[in-house]
Amino acid sequence: MSLQTYHFLHLIGLICVFIGFGGLLSSEGARKAMKWHGIGLVISLVSGFGMLAKMGIMGSMPVWVWIKIALWLVLGFLPVLAKRRVLSAPLVVLIAVIVGAVLAYLGYFKPVF
Repeated sequence: MSLQTYHFLHLIGLICVFIGFGGLLSSEGARKAMKWHGIGLVISLVSGFGMLAKMGIMGSMPVWVWIKIALWLVLGFLPVLAKRRVLSAPLVVLIAVIVGAVLAYLGYFKPVF
């Protein structure tokens, strides 16, 4: 697949992730929305590594990639915090938006640390 295809799939996966976070705010259908969250995480993970392979940086991944992987894990764990009532659902969504913005920044600018 081309780099553009991986990029497109990556964005589709992230849209699904945030649909799941939106479902946290609704009382009905929250469980179904979390399925979108999980599917989106898998799509974004697979397509992200596909992009890294296409760019030829799988062997020695830069720091920004490791940060993105750590933040991906945070996005995956946030709904658990909401379900167990450790954090309120609106706060989880706010954190998810901030983490998403940082992920977008790292993916777009690829800063050197």
